Amino acid sequence: MALETASVHIAFMAEPNEEPVMMPFQDKVGTGWHVIVRYHQGHERRIDGFASESEAVDWITANSAQVDKQP
Repeated sequence: MALETASVHIAFMAEPNEEPVMMPFQDKVGTGWHVIVRYHQGHERRIDGFASESEAVDWITANSAQVDKQP
């Protein structure tokens, strides 16, 4: 699954009450992937432990509605 597929869940955060932005990134060391959850207020949360980009994107798809709007 390409990164573009996740673009449905990735949007510019113009309003304070909008959903957080979630994006997959490859780990700098090793071969794993992680998801960064960026909140409108500037806070970030990192979710580790994905073996591939598609696994990270699948997690975003499955959990996008359950991530809190604010940390």
